Amino acid sequence: MQNNKSNLDWMVFWSFKGHTPRNSQIKLINKINWAIGEGYKNIILEAGTGTGKSAIATTLANMYEDSYILTMTKQLQEQYLDDFDDMLVEIKGRANYLCNYNGNCDFCIKEEYNLQKCNDCDFSTAFKKAKESDNVITNYDFIYYMGVANKMLDPRELLILDEAHNLERKMLMLSSHNLNREYISTKFGVDIFEPVMENTNSYHNLKRNSNYWIELCDELANLCKNQIKEIEAVHKRDVQVTLDEFESDPNKFSSSDYIEKQRLETDMKNFVLIEMGLKSNELIIDLPEIDLILSNKMDISAEFKPFSVSEDTENLLKLGNIRIFLTGTLGDKNKFCKWNNINPDETFYIYEKSPFDVEKRPIFMDFVGSMSGKTRGIPNWKNEKAIDKIRDILDRYKNEKGVIHTSSNEQAFWICEHLKDYPLVFVGGEDRNYILKDFSQNEDKVILIGASIKDGVDFKGDLCRFQIVFKVPYPQLNEQVIYRKELDTSWYYYQAVMALMQAYGRGIRDNDDYCDMYIIDSDFINLFDFNKRFFNEYFIEAIKK
Repeated sequence: MQNNKSNLDWMVFWSFKGHTPRNSQIKLINKINWAIGEGYKNIILEAGTGTGKSAIATTLANMYEDSYILTMTKQLQEQYLDDFDDMLVEIKGRANYLCNYNGNCDFCIKEEYNLQKCNDCDFSTAFKKAKESDNVITNYDFIYYMGVANKMLDPRELLILDEAHNLERKMLMLSSHNLNREYISTKFGVDIFEPVMENTNSYHNLKRNSNYWIELCDELANLCKNQIKEIEAVHKRDVQVTLDEFESDPNKFSSSDYIEKQRLETDMKNFVLIEMGLKSNELIIDLPEIDLILSNKMDISAEFKPFSVSEDTENLLKLGNIRIFLTGTLGDKNKFCKWNNINPDETFYIYEKSPFDVEKRPIFMDFVGSMSGKTRGIPNWKNEKAIDKIRDILDRYKNEKGVIHTSSNEQAFWICEHLKDYPLVFVGGEDRNYILKDFSQNEDKVILIGASIKDGVDFKGDLCRFQIVFKVPYPQLNEQVIYRKELDTSWYYYQAVMALMQAYGRGIRDNDDYCDMYIIDSDFINLFDFNKRFFNEYFIEAIKK
């Protein structure tokens, strides 16, 4: 596709109403338009905090009037809507919409299935509106399930992927699947852990027995198909009755009813069955610890994780003729392309450094020792010196809000237990968005702590005047991560570097902002010395001893 929208022709499409585009934004939009005109299918924009990536993305979406914009979280989705709701149509997963029966739309196949109720539900209405709109804002989870797994979305001219540095890790998560013991037992009368309940010595064999899980999934697929066929028969019968009424006495229907008739006819053609399946040579089977099973606990799952997501990622990227990857921290273009199966020869890379004053965003290396490994069976992060150091830092910022970044929730709980006399608020789990919203609206000088606030949150102004990195955020060593690390050791360290740089960017969001960061884990030295190529200059220039 050739594009002639260069120079300032695109200004009529500027999306951030009431704000004049900065010179840097004008330059970046023109560069992207040039790359599109030159035939590049993939464009990476690595631009630091404060460059206005979301305004650039939505302006491009306005220009082409045929786009998907993807965010990593629903919270980021809402931030886009706050600024650009006049041009974006939102769609989220079923669980975010009220069901016409009861609860939400997450699982709407019911015995009392009713065509009219289900086709007029909030989710169905929102989905149709999104499909008919020019520019859709959604999240990676939704686009994966509806566009990759179920192929219910059509490709568009632009696919804009925000927080793209997390693309591969997100796809690894989305391509994993759980079989929940309690749900399957309730729904189908099948106990997926029955072999273990009969013979506890078979636990480890069960983990390696891919044939057992394949046969189990085949059985569950057949049970699902039988249920869906029953619903399909009711569905087609209800549709046909309605269509017969149109044919028998057309004069009693209005013009809007004829539109409904066409929709019903289309609906009959589009009703599809859901397929299930596993390929044993492509999956890691991860089971819970055996003591959980021996306790007869029902709410446990078997998780299936892929070794590779290259095929799924390729199918996701096919949803855009042109893909624009937005990130504040990329690390390495060639590694990014390799890990996401992107042709580097078809990829145009743009870098724009954040404009924020380095003196207002220092990074202090204030180590108390290594937080990795164990000593006499006790994790080194259970470090009393670290507690004293955190206490000392908190005392320096008594009248300020701040954030403590941990690598796990267990670490956050341990710190909270040892610092009960400080206003620490844990953030994570189902209450995450609620706590973040309360934190942004509450004037109390509290400190957030958790493992899930390194990415995709905006702590502008007085919301965050200091940050503490408790432990270098290496990925948790589950079997999937171990496999990826063995394939390419640099991948493992890259993940830690990206998490660190993203955490750094949470605390300063505009030119007048300021925030101090403290790293107290001495393992940072090795990470930095041996992986310096992954750190950008914005981070490096702020480091102080």
